Amino acid sequence: MRQITRGMRQLTSAAGRGLPAPLLGALLIGCASAPPPAPVVPADTLAQFSARRLESVPDLPAPTSGWDRAQWLTAALHLNPQLAAERAEVAAVAAAERTAAEHPNPNMELFAEYLTNAAASPAWLYGISLDFLLRRPGERARARQQAAVQTALAQSQLSESIWAVRAALRQALLDTVYAQQATVLLESLVADRRALLATDRNRLRLGDLSRTQLLGDELELARTEQRRQQARARAADAQARLAAVVGVPAAALTGVPVRWEDWTAIDTLSAAVPGQWRAEALVGRPQIIGALREYDLAQIHLDGEVAKRWPQLRITPAYTWGAEGVHQDPLDQFAGESALGVSFEVPLFNQHQGAIGEALGRRTAAGEHLKAVQAQIYEQIDRAELAWPSAQQAWAETRNVASVADEQQQAQQRALRAGASDRTEVLAAQIVTAEAQLTVLESAYAAQLAFGALEDAYRRPLQGAESQMLPAAVAPHT
Repeated sequence: MRQITRGMRQLTSAAGRGLPAPLLGALLIGCASAPPPAPVVPADTLAQFSARRLESVPDLPAPTSGWDRAQWLTAALHLNPQLAAERAEVAAVAAAERTAAEHPNPNMELFAEYLTNAAASPAWLYGISLDFLLRRPGERARARQQAAVQTALAQSQLSESIWAVRAALRQALLDTVYAQQATVLLESLVADRRALLATDRNRLRLGDLSRTQLLGDELELARTEQRRQQARARAADAQARLAAVVGVPAAALTGVPVRWEDWTAIDTLSAAVPGQWRAEALVGRPQIIGALREYDLAQIHLDGEVAKRWPQLRITPAYTWGAEGVHQDPLDQFAGESALGVSFEVPLFNQHQGAIGEALGRRTAAGEHLKAVQAQIYEQIDRAELAWPSAQQAWAETRNVASVADEQQQAQQRALRAGASDRTEVLAAQIVTAEAQLTVLESAYAAQLAFGALEDAYRRPLQGAESQMLPAAVAPHT
């Protein structure tokens, strides 16, 4: 133990002579700083989420005034927790670019050696060595390029997530306004069917109606009430999905109107230049960009494996010092010597052909994956472009039928006022008109779904303020 203690004093003394002091100082400086702890408490994060409100979004009017779709999207981009998580992931991936640009630190080794066959007496020798890695030519550039490509890949995934939030938001808004208007029509239809049932019961008592027809009226009323309840349930579900996609609790939407006044105006929707959008989507959608970045990563990995055929050198300078013996004062008779070592891999058993073959296979797979993604997008665009005109035509036809039913109802109203009709015929005409209006509403909803599918295929809003306010990362680009 005394020998070891004396050896440590010798090491400290040598450090005082200026030998390893700068290195030890650099080591201590590198260990001095550390980021502060940032604990996450689930109870606290839950309380923070529960306290979220739409009023916290900057640069937007009060939500009680009624937002348009672009304003709802602004709120979602600001509050959606999934987007916040993916933005943080992009930042974390981008931080690797700094790591890739750094030069590797040398490894330092402190060692002691006890000589028992020394000429004078047993003695301790002390040494220090540094191991410097001389990276292969281009390896640092490849590391930086790989980090940059991984950042671009994360950004393309964020772009796709932003569009997914926009699509989910549009669907939730559409479901909300559709369920609200359908509920209003079904309320009116329930009232008309109840009035018709009361009238037919009077006719049954008078012997002017069969019991079978009355049972049919009761069954239709029950079906209509069930449809109304389903519409209310759809409205509640759509409201909950709207809150989720925006990133607030459902209670935050209490008292906030959901408006989309012109959603049934299908004749105002159009895709003016689908050829241009189609071409841009097939080469610039975020999935295509992501597949390209994956191919780039595979190519960089292949280049790195090929570069390993060349030796990577390690330079190891060393310095040792000591004295004549442990029983003498080492400060009086101090001696030292320097050494230099070089190490590298010897390609004796393999020339990295296995790893190169694996990397080549991954690059081929990445290229085929790109083609598969492009084919899937091609199919999606084809289906959306074929479905949209049919949905437009179906909406136009149902609107014509509804116009005829409305004219018939007005004619029955005029006949009732003139005494040429009875209340039963007027109620029947109102029921037919309400059913026709519900059919128009359903066809408008189906057309909006088809139009939304077209936007999904092109990955761009086809009209409205959203096309100007969406981040540039969402728009197709090469």
